Order: sequence, then C-alpha cells, then structure tokens
Amino acid sequence: MSRTDARRLRSAQPLSALLSALIVAVVLVSGVALTPSSAEATQAGVATTSPAAASRAGAFDALRLGDRGPRVRFAQRVVDRAVTGQYGPPTRDAIKRFQRTRGISVSGVVNLRTWDALQRHWRNQVRSYRDKYRRILSVARAQFGDPYAYGAAGPGAFDCSGYTMYVYRQAISRSLPHLAGAQYYRGQRISRSQARPGDLVFFHSGSGIYHAAIWAGRGYIYHSPRPGGVVQKDRMWSNEVWFARYITRP
Repeated sequence: MSRTDARRLRSAQPLSALLSALIVAVVLVSGVALTPSSAEATQAGVATTSPAAASRAGAFDALRLGDRGPRVRFAQRVVDRAVTGQYGPPTRDAIKRFQRTRGISVSGVVNLRTWDALQRHWRNQVRSYRDKYRRILSVARAQFGDPYAYGAAGPGAFDCSGYTMYVYRQAISRSLPHLAGAQYYRGQRISRSQARPGDLVFFHSGSGIYHAAIWAGRGYIYHSPRPGGVVQKDRMWSNEVWFARYITRP
C-alpha cells in the first residue's frame, strides 16, 4: 500500500464512524428497529417471537393485591364484585372462587389463564343478556291477537299484568306477581333513557300504578289493553310512566 492510499484510508475511518452515528440517531428518532430477518435470526441463533406469543410466554402483566385501573374494574364486573377499580381482599377472594370453579390454580392473582377465562365468561354473559331480551320480545309478539280477560294470565287470554307475567315466565323463567304495582316494585327502577325493548313500562296516576306493558322502543309498547281489546302493539298515550328491569346487566 502506498503512503497516499494509507492516508486516504485513515481519513475515511472518521467519516465512516460519523455516518454510522448519524444512522443510529435517525433510527432512534424515527422509532424504526433494525432487527434481523427471520432467516438471519435463525442463522444467528436468535429467537423471533410475535407479541401474542411473547404474552403467552409469560409477559402478561398479572393483576394482584394493590393494583388499580380499568383492568381491575373489568375483573370485578365479571366476578360480580363492587366495581371500585382497586384490587383488594374482596376481589382477590372472588377471583379465587372463580379460579376454583374453572379448574384454574387458585392463587387470587389474575394471570394470563385467568384473564382469558374472565373474557370468555364476560362474552357469554353478554350473549345470554341479549338472548333473554330477544326471547322476551319473541314471546310478547307471539301473543298478538289474544283477547283481554280480567284476571287471566294465559295462555290464550290476559289482563295487563297477566300478559307481562306470562311473557317473562315463558321467555326467561322469571316469576312476577300478578299485579302491576307489585311488578314495578319487584324490579330495578330505571329511566326511560336506560330502558331497552323488553323492559317493562308502568303507567301511573300520581303514586298509583294502573297499567303494565312491555317496552317496544321508540314510544311503543306491547300490552293487553282493556276489556274488548286484544294483545297488540300501541303508541304510548301518556308520559306518566315508570320503567323497571328484571334482567341483571353484565
């Protein structure tokens, strides 16, 4: 190598180092990760793992005593605890019961397996909740045309509370008293904005309830109206109404 070539090589080395430093800086600022391809990683003996696989391998952030936040609230809602957002002893005990009934190692800690089970259980609860409302509306419509008869609770004839009682018993095996006022006070009181088709509507004058019906939505009800009438869908004739729910919301 000539002296000229040696001098050129020495002068190029600082420039190469500077370029390398600039490339690293750009990568860090842009957030781009310079990782080897799968083939390169395999050749180098480096394992490549997807985020999901990494989570399954143990990177899941477990929930335990003292934790707070939305994931804690979700777990509490699923196991039917007071939703406080704080993982205290009552939540731990409820999680232990949940784990025990599902054959999961009983630790009181929400590990990945427990979290997956909580999510499955929640989806089943939501599905069951919606199915109950669909069955109520289906049974309610199936009685259209049946005549009003005082004191009747089906099948084939109904008074107002006998109709709501029959529908709930047939649709979701829920027993209601055969009296409009008693039905209202037996349920969970909700506002009109909270009501969904399938909840019950009670017409009142002052504090006295005189009629029960099934909320159909958009200002309509399903009901057995009066002597000489038949079970049908009608527009509400009064805003003096109260609403009640009998299905536990998940």
